[in-house]
Amino acid sequence: MLLLQVQERGPLDGVEADTADTFDISKDKHKGQYALRKLYHESNRPIAVLYTSPTCGPCRTLKPIFNSVVDQYAGVVHYVEIDIEQDPEIAEAGGANGTPTVQFFNNKERIAHMPGVKQKSQYRQILEQALETAKVPA
Repeated sequence: MLLLQVQERGPLDGVEADTADTFDISKDKHKGQYALRKLYHESNRPIAVLYTSPTCGPCRTLKPIFNSVVDQYAGVVHYVEIDIEQDPEIAEAGGANGTPTVQFFNNKERIAHMPGVKQKSQYRQILEQALETAKVPA
């Protein structure tokens, strides 16, 4: 018997993590600890971070769901995907003890820590609250 496993791919799957040479703050979606650190210190937009790992089944479920939510906030929210196997130190520093974990930052402050898979409405609610207090130009 042949079993096929369907894996949902996110827009950053297969994309290399941002580096000093490739990072562009004007883009909405980023990957890796370099991007997260740069955005945390330099961006005035809210930041949505997804901590994931290649062996995480729920992560494959969450990626397309979370990406569809973040896509609704194009130009006003940054999204960063962190592979905890490639960047374990940033995951540990951020308190992401398991995958998937979503965190939201605004004005250099963590405003939400959400382990596991949640409803789209919960992610939207956090983003809406962040945007109310963000210093994003109209």
